[in-house]
Order: sequence, then C-alpha cells, then structure tokens
Amino acid sequence: MDAHESFDLKKLMSIEVSKERLDRIRDVVYFDRGDISDEVKDFLLKEQVRFVNIQYARFLAGVKFTKDDVDELMKNSIDIHAHGGSEPFDRICLEDEMLQEYTKAGCKAVVIKTWYTPSASRNALLQKQLNTWAKQQELNPVQIFGGITLNQSVGGLNPNAVLRCLKYPGMKYVWLPMVDSYHHRKLVYDDTSGSGLRILNEKGKVLPELQEILRIVADNDLIIASGHYPYAETSVVFEEAKRLGVKRMEAVHPAHIHSKTTIEQMKVYAKEGVSMMLSGLGTLCFPLHETGPVYAAQMISEVGADHFVFGSDFGQIHNPSHIVGMRWMIQMMLTYGVSKNDLTKIFKVNPAKHLGLHS
Repeated sequence: MDAHESFDLKKLMSIEVSKERLDRIRDVVYFDRGDISDEVKDFLLKEQVRFVNIQYARFLAGVKFTKDDVDELMKNSIDIHAHGGSEPFDRICLEDEMLQEYTKAGCKAVVIKTWYTPSASRNALLQKQLNTWAKQQELNPVQIFGGITLNQSVGGLNPNAVLRCLKYPGMKYVWLPMVDSYHHRKLVYDDTSGSGLRILNEKGKVLPELQEILRIVADNDLIIASGHYPYAETSVVFEEAKRLGVKRMEAVHPAHIHSKTTIEQMKVYAKEGVSMMLSGLGTLCFPLHETGPVYAAQMISEVGADHFVFGSDFGQIHNPSHIVGMRWMIQMMLTYGVSKNDLTKIFKVNPAKHLGLHS
C-alpha cells in the first residue's frame, strides 16, 4: 500500500494468503512446540501474515492522531463495565481511587461490576465520598452506577435479590451468572460434571425464575446483561426479554471464549436491539484469534458503531489501570481505522442512551 492510499481495514482483512506464499514462509519460520499439527501451523502462519499486512499498511497509510484527539474522546466518556477492589480477591485498586481517576480524566459515568455482591449497594456511599473530594478539587464528579450479578452468592436466579436492589441509587444492571455459570465452569475450569447455574430448561425455554427477573427488569427499565453463556442460549433469553417488554439489553464482551459470538450473530443482535459491549480487556489483553484490536475494529466496521458500548472490564492487578486502558483502547481503535465519530458513539453517545442519561 502506498502512503497516499487510505487505510481500508475491510479490504485488508479480505486479503488471502496464497499456498505459494505459505510454503515460502513455512520454510523459514519455526515453532518452539513440536506437538502442533501442520494444519494448525498453517492457520497460525496465515493469521500472522495477515496481521503483518495490516501493521505495515497502517504505517504506510500515514494513520495519525494526537494526544488532543484522545483527550477529546475521553472527555464525557462512559465505562459501562469496570471492576474495583470490593471482591474477595486482589484488584488493582479500590473503587474510591478508581473513581477519582475517572473524575480527573473528565469521564461522565462509570458502571461498577462486582462478582459476588450487588455493586449498587455501595453507590450512595461512593458517590457521597467522591462528590466531597471532587468539590475540593474543583472537578465534576463522575456519575456512579451499578447492579447485581446473579451468581450463587446472591442465590443465583433470585428475583427477590433483584427486588431488594431496586431502591439503591444508580441501580441499572442485572447481569446473568458468569463464574457460576455451568458453561463458564465447563470452558474455564474444565468441569465436565454439568454443575453450575443454567438459564434454560431441558426444552430450551427460559426458566420461570428468570422470566420473573425479566419482568422486574422491564417494569423498572433496567438493563439485562448476558453472563457467560453461549450465543444459542443468550439469544433465547434476549428474545424472551423483548417479549416481556425489556427495552435495554446488552451482550457482555461477545468475543470472549465463554460467550463467543460471531460477527454474523452480532448482526442479529443489532437487528434485535441488543447493545454489545466493546471490551477493553478483550481487545488489549487477549490478542488471540477473534479477539484483539484488529478483530475489534472489524466488529465495529461490519456490525456498525451504533450497536456498541464501551466497557473497559479492567481492574485486574496484572493489567493496565482503567484510565490507562481506556486511553490505550482509543489509540488502538484510531490506529486500526475506526473514526473519531464512531468512537464518540461507542464511548459517549451510545452508553449515555443505554443508561438512560439521554432522552
């Protein structure tokens, strides 16, 4: 690609690696592991060559952005999926420190996601503390939202637990089970016992207790967000949610292995009015097939920016801090051809509508 040519990610993604080129590369590239089949080696080499094509095309196309561009996109941005330290394991920081960083960065709102207790139960205290600190610093405090994750610790698919959270300020989300999902246990922990929480019965229908939860979500204009289940099951839940009057639905990190959704399936979600979370964690820290920055840019290009909301998913002690990760995410998306206009939708406009902050 010449320097004067535009950066067309879709065109680059369609480039095929010929057998002749693969043969030439195979002779000069070696693998540390000897237990990889020739078929897998060929696939890995093809993916690597495609990635190199995109890397060099990006440089030659002269893709440019500045710190001011990133600052502008950070201003009034929203993170709809952030992890803080209120968990029974280590996180990179507690929520108070995290929220101060969001405030200093000029963010508009953040949704705190916890695994085992309702994050919404701490909203009032955290917002009060943050408002006092922000006033002293002469800054506008970020708005805090939360919800409840239906893992075993809250009784699983427990309608009463959801009802008890309704009066918490900033209560917006009901997340389906994740680490306690039978599907998560099977994929991540190699648990073949079948234990764990299910969302459908043996006939493939939504369980009655989940139907009751969906009615609560509909009646209170909350967001029902997917957990760690396959598309075939999550899509059934969204169909039922829509039938029961739920207006806000979200597929959480749809490219992750425990909730893997193809781009064609994402297009179906888009038609059904399901918002999809563009994951900072998945894009920046899981650079494997069908995750990583190139795939994230491809998702936006093919499905459309109108259907994505940004969620950093950061908070892990071995990954970047939330704000560093957000800035890095913006830089990578600009690098791979996502426009500032599309990023404005994903980081600001869409999540604001998703949370009901816009009429």
